[in-house]
Amino acid sequence: MEDPQVAVPPVRHEKPEPVAVAIGIGAWILPGLGHAVLKMWGRAIACFLTVGLLVVIGAGMRGNLFTAEGGDAFAALGYAADLGAGSFYFLARSLEIDGPDVSRADGDYGTRFLAAAGVLNLLAALHAYEAARGRKA
Repeated sequence: MEDPQVAVPPVRHEKPEPVAVAIGIGAWILPGLGHAVLKMWGRAIACFLTVGLLVVIGAGMRGNLFTAEGGDAFAALGYAADLGAGSFYFLARSLEIDGPDVSRADGDYGTRFLAAAGVLNLLAALHAYEAARGRKA
């Protein structure tokens, strides 16, 4: 007869490292994809809608999307943040028909929305990678 006081460790559903890396990259390319592959449906929908909404609002406010041709550290950080949105970065580039307008507060706030979308997606991709490795829930 087993002792009822002995705690059984929880079962961890770990995936091999190459699969976890692929899930992380997929989550970066398409926001929410990594969580969808892991069957975390609520998080997948929340990531997709949140990042998508931030990109559409930021582009609609004519925020500045940084490019790789930036000359200083601020432009490089801005490009990294914007590129963090994955495929939505290219959506925002296509929505930026008239170019950015940061001469007004709307454009300046739009720039922040676009950067926030990228950083949020990078954090979500990191979470999907860690969840695939069995480290987070």
